[in-house]
Amino acid sequence: MSDPSTSRITITAGHVARHTPRGAGAQGRDAALVDIAQDLLLRDLHQQGLLDDLVFKGGTALRKLYAGNQGRFSLDLDFSVATIGTDPDDILELLDLHVEGLQLGPFSYAITERRGKRHLQMSSTEFGGSDSLVSKLDVSPPPWLTPQRRGWVPMPVHTAYGDPPLPRLPVVRLEENIAEKIARLNRTTPARDMYDLR
Repeated sequence: MSDPSTSRITITAGHVARHTPRGAGAQGRDAALVDIAQDLLLRDLHQQGLLDDLVFKGGTALRKLYAGNQGRFSLDLDFSVATIGTDPDDILELLDLHVEGLQLGPFSYAITERRGKRHLQMSSTEFGGSDSLVSKLDVSPPPWLTPQRRGWVPMPVHTAYGDPPLPRLPVVRLEENIAEKIARLNRTTPARDMYDLR
């Protein structure tokens, strides 16, 4: 199903090439495609009211809403529920129903489950990327600090997204996002978190 309000999406191979880090090769191109597909999906979810009970967080939020091109491409879509008592599984079920079969511009979307975790699958035959571009999808308990609303850091590719403009999203405060990154240094392979902290 396609939303007519996004029919003016005019992303070209040139936009994707300019959005891909220089010298990054096929992996960089796929990461750029994921980044663009995530932008379009987040805008659509906001329009449909499906982000009303969620707060954006993690490395992808840092790149899109704080760092822009200075941030690393992050493949995961991480959220917290906005209020205590909201069941993350209920939110994920609503996302499943909306995303299945969704088409936004050149991208089609689906949600799959692997090893008990949901993954967002995006594909676009138009740009010759991987058959399936994947983002892990995670919804966790509410943030400790009051979230704030932020808009995207402007990037050239955004001009090809058509109307409406990218929205301001509720996002975990920078202090809490940084605290989560620091806490993860003792628990997991730290390379991504060190990059985000820098």
